[in-house]
Amino acid sequence: MAVPTARFREQMQLLAEGAYRVLTEDDLHAFLDHGIEPPANGVLITFDDGYANTITTALPILEDLGLPALMAVCGGYLTDDLPRRVPHLVQEMADVAQVQAWIGSGRDIAAHGYTHQRLTGVSDLALRWQTAGDREVLTDVLGRTLRTFAYPYGACDARVQRAVAELYPAALSTDEHHRVDLHHPHNLPRIQIDPGWSLTAFQTALDSDADPATAQRAARCADTARSNPE
Repeated sequence: MAVPTARFREQMQLLAEGAYRVLTEDDLHAFLDHGIEPPANGVLITFDDGYANTITTALPILEDLGLPALMAVCGGYLTDDLPRRVPHLVQEMADVAQVQAWIGSGRDIAAHGYTHQRLTGVSDLALRWQTAGDREVLTDVLGRTLRTFAYPYGACDARVQRAVAELYPAALSTDEHHRVDLHHPHNLPRIQIDPGWSLTAFQTALDSDADPATAQRAARCADTARSNPE
């Protein structure tokens, strides 16, 4: 879930070389609004949680290569209202100034739940706060209304999707067993990038016209084949 810096630059360089169309959040919503299928070579770069190193490490690489990206942030991580709860060992979250620097670079922000709770396991009241309350906080803190939601841990069910659909036109999951289908804009799956993948594996995953689980399996197979040539 945390790609080494040199490998990340290599991956972004591949995206910048022209074989892929790197999409913006505006592109995504234009496809949804007009019922247009995204291009087969389209790639949306996303980062979850709002870690500080998304700004200090990833952003300069994106800037160098002229690539757009979408970062999902939690409203609670930008306030002092509640203790911070983060899912990974890295504890340093971006502050408001850093998130504003990301926005100022022309890149996009998505909502990610107020305190990054797994929404499928919370009460209806807590779900409302984690979604609608989060939206209010992010609008107030960042001065902009967000259009996209990323489910914490990628977890969603029909109840969670309904709550999010009341607030956002689109939502990103990590449902690995369904392909992207713009007819279901509140369960748009993503490919999670393995930090150990070679560039060949990364490209194999992107080129797989399948669900994320199949794409990830193809990437692993590509690396196995490289390690064990006949």
